[in-house]
Amino acid sequence: GLLGNPSTLANFMDIHIMDIAVSAVSISRWAVQMSFLIAYSRLHPDPTDLRDQAMLNTYKAVYIVEGESYGRSIGKACIWLFVMGFVLRSLSFLGLKYTNRSKQV
Repeated sequence: GLLGNPSTLANFMDIHIMDIAVSAVSISRWAVQMSFLIAYSRLHPDPTDLRDQAMLNTYKAVYIVEGESYGRSIGKACIWLFVMGFVLRSLSFLGLKYTNRSKQV
């Protein structure tokens, strides 16, 4: 499933080694958090329905880090996404370069 989903992400964040593993390999973990923080800080949602309030509280509990500003959390997510993209592209390049070298022109 989607690792950035708050219902599954909360389970992984309770176990330190799983937190590190998910943070290192899941692009959706950082992209969903960044999207939520930007939307929450700009839209200031105030749901009236109990179901929507419970969902917002779940999202806040998972994505808002206590004692950390939104800007810092968003910046950290941007850095992680950049690093993941760079590593993925670098490994893809190396894989393309060294796979089937004898058939390259």
